[in-house]
Amino acid sequence: MYVIEQYAATIREKDTIWMVFNRTYNDIHAFKLELTDEMQDKYLQANETDENAREEFLMFMKNYFPKVPLVEVGDLVSTDHIIWPYLGSIAIDADIESDVYFALCEKYGDPHHDPITNNACLWLIDYDDAQALWKDREQSWENP
Repeated sequence: MYVIEQYAATIREKDTIWMVFNRTYNDIHAFKLELTDEMQDKYLQANETDENAREEFLMFMKNYFPKVPLVEVGDLVSTDHIIWPYLGSIAIDADIESDVYFALCEKYGDPHHDPITNNACLWLIDYDDAQALWKDREQSWENP
C-alpha cells in the first residue's frame, strides 16, 4: 500500500485528492482543533475511522463515478512515524477541476476551505509538496 505522498509523487505525478474517514486525524489536521490528551491517545487509531462514512463514499463513487479508480493509501503523517495503521483513507484518481472533484467538493467540502464534517474529509496534496514529502520520508528511512 502506498502512503498518500508516495502515490501522488510517484504514481499520479500530479495534484491528488483523497478522502480521510478518521475523525481524530481530521479534527487535528482539517479542523485545526487544539490537541488534547484524549485526542493524542486516539491519534492514528483505526477505531476512530468512521466505517459507515467510508462505505457511503464508496457507494457514492460506485453509483456516480464507477470508472474512477480508487486506491487505499496511508495518511500523511510526519517522518517520525515509520509504521502506522491503515486508517481507511482512499486516493481518488481524478483531476482537480474535474466533474468528480466538483461533486466531491459539493458533498464533502472544498479541500482548500473548511471541511463539512470530521468523519469524511476531502483532502488535496499538491504534487510539488508530495514530491518533497516523499523525498523526506525516503531519506528518513535511509538515515533513521
